[in-house]
Amino acid sequence: MKKFSALLLAGAMAFSVSNCSEKVEVEYPVFPKSKEGRQLQKFLGSIRNVGLAVEKPQKSLWETVFGAGSSFIDQMPSKVFEAFDKETYYKLIDLSKRADSINEASLTLTGITKSRVKLGNQLGAEAILHIGYQKPYTECGSEMMVDYGAAALKVGGAIASIATGKQVDTGNGPISKQTGIRYMLIPLDATLIKVETGEVKKAVVSNPAKVDAGVGNLDCPSVLDSFGKALDEAALYIKDRLSPKVKTEYIKVFKDDEDPEVAGYLDDGYQEITGETPSFKKAKENWDKADKKAGGKSWGAKANLGTYYFQAGDFEKAIKYYEDAMKLSGADKNYVRELRKRVEAAAAVDDTEK
Repeated sequence: MKKFSALLLAGAMAFSVSNCSEKVEVEYPVFPKSKEGRQLQKFLGSIRNVGLAVEKPQKSLWETVFGAGSSFIDQMPSKVFEAFDKETYYKLIDLSKRADSINEASLTLTGITKSRVKLGNQLGAEAILHIGYQKPYTECGSEMMVDYGAAALKVGGAIASIATGKQVDTGNGPISKQTGIRYMLIPLDATLIKVETGEVKKAVVSNPAKVDAGVGNLDCPSVLDSFGKALDEAALYIKDRLSPKVKTEYIKVFKDDEDPEVAGYLDDGYQEITGETPSFKKAKENWDKADKKAGGKSWGAKANLGTYYFQAGDFEKAIKYYEDAMKLSGADKNYVRELRKRVEAAAAVDDTEK
């Protein structure tokens, strides 16, 4: 009897070890807690793959900024793509690098609107973000700026004076100093078009960036030095209005099941998101197969599908799958409950502005 109990215990331990999980990096969207955030969330749904089409700038307009014959004008589309590709939630596809299947006329706003479904199918994109330009602007000026180093020195001197009872001389230099400024407007005109429905959401940059030469330096910053900052600010403005922010968490993916075939599908899904070209979409296909093969009785499949919808931004479905997983025998209910709470927190919006 003791031998039989030992064998049962060993078997249970072996299953416990084999029924393991691995944490993977999961990115999910965070929407503003505002009316605009709710509208953006409703507009996007689970859109993640976005084609980015950047029109070539009209040289006659941009030569007023960069000078006649500037080669930098031709580099602008790639610079714009780089600015949008920084810390974005979307998986961006550069349409300018698909010259084999997309002609230049298709990259205009009119061309994209007309052929959005064809482009979406070619690229595997759920939406297309078109970036055009309005008239640019730049000029030099000056403003009073705080010299924080001088301010800190005076504060330090005041503290030292109190501590020692003696006046500590920190000089008579001004804290605020006249400083050279370049004002530069990169007037991006952005239109996000949903491939399936043709619905659009727009944002236009209309405020210039201010680039200083360094406190107390009256020289006007150069055009090229100012361009990078102005473009980053313009891209950030667009992203704040047309894209959620992205947050990353490490979440367990469950790989094993008592049924070897179900376990195989679960593990195949895990391999899809940890390989050289991670794909949650392909992982989902395997987890759907696992769920179907198990007749809806695999809590690991349900939990993994919940995580798929979590990263896709479909919070309602994520919560449903996590709740379904918790109802099944053998589930790690405490962990899955914690995942559901994370989704609920991400989905929460501020209702005060309705």
